[in-house]
Amino acid sequence: MEEMLEPNEMIVHLGPQHPMQPGPFRLNLRLKGETVMDAEVELGFIHKGIEKILENKTYLQGITIVDRICYLVALTNEECFVGCTEKLLGIEPPERAQYIRVILEELSRLQSHLLGMGEFGEFIGFVSMFMYTIKEREDILTLIDMVTGARVTHSYLKFGGVRDDLPEGFKEKALPVLNNLKKVISDYEEMFNSDRIYRERTVGVGVLTADVAKNLGVSGPPLRATGVPFDIRKNEPYLVYKDLDFKVCTETAGDCFARVQVRLNEMRESIYILEQCLDQIPNGPLFPEGTPYGRRTPVMRVPAGEVFHRVEDPRGEMGMYMISDGSDKPYRVKVRGPYYPTLQALPPLIKGTTVADVAAISGSMDGCTSEADR
Repeated sequence: MEEMLEPNEMIVHLGPQHPMQPGPFRLNLRLKGETVMDAEVELGFIHKGIEKILENKTYLQGITIVDRICYLVALTNEECFVGCTEKLLGIEPPERAQYIRVILEELSRLQSHLLGMGEFGEFIGFVSMFMYTIKEREDILTLIDMVTGARVTHSYLKFGGVRDDLPEGFKEKALPVLNNLKKVISDYEEMFNSDRIYRERTVGVGVLTADVAKNLGVSGPPLRATGVPFDIRKNEPYLVYKDLDFKVCTETAGDCFARVQVRLNEMRESIYILEQCLDQIPNGPLFPEGTPYGRRTPVMRVPAGEVFHRVEDPRGEMGMYMISDGSDKPYRVKVRGPYYPTLQALPPLIKGTTVADVAAISGSMDGCTSEADR
């Protein structure tokens, strides 16, 4: 990149530890004055080696490890890992366990979007936004804590089911929180839409086209903000999503404003999904009857085979490819997280913008960069 420098140009490094760009990656900008002439992303500053750790742990031990891929979406990571193993085992969770999983994963989606939007507001100078969203996020984490006993990393999903049932009175405590969040989301939307500075910093800024997004493998809200209605919960339903009524939220502009709007609408849909689940969750067992799998499944051998399983992470497609050799540990695990492709989309979005726009564009992509350095 330095070889391309022209007179009056300079290289500026943002990250890997920088207040504007938190997380273990570095963004290299070639600037001419305030204008970004070129950009590149460097990954791998805090590589956790999750895949190799999983290959040296038993399947049961692996559930605690995948929580750490990205602490914001621990339950989604568990769903992907446990779903992979369940395919190899040839088992399916009972209906009640599937509903409980959906409830927890949609609550997780809500808290993830709340934190992502709060951080985005902070990046563009809307500091009070972070304080608003973090308050509502605490209420969602409290609901999750009621079920799993933890607020961040849970180890709650088990092969064929879940560790524990919903606690007594969970529905009565959840509904007021969800009703309040509906109002709060509308308040956020009004604040965003009525703030002239916010609109100037987001409308038409960092435009991602559908073709570029698809070519790079971008998924989740950044893809849906370009008008592509792809959501794994609809396109390849897992758990009981096929029985639930919800829509895939899309926008067409592909800019920072559209990406935030998609997340606002997705939060409304998650609340609608949760209301359906709480209303129609059936009674029944938490594990398949007549199988050796349960809450305290001992170290087990998984039949030889290979499988790929993917779920809809709050940031896009979360997939795992797993090979079993018939032992008690996975032979190979490959994680396809949503944020590597999203990071690849940053350079073309940033080129031609100003330094001040870089924070808005990067923040609107809502990346859990700990996942990017798995």
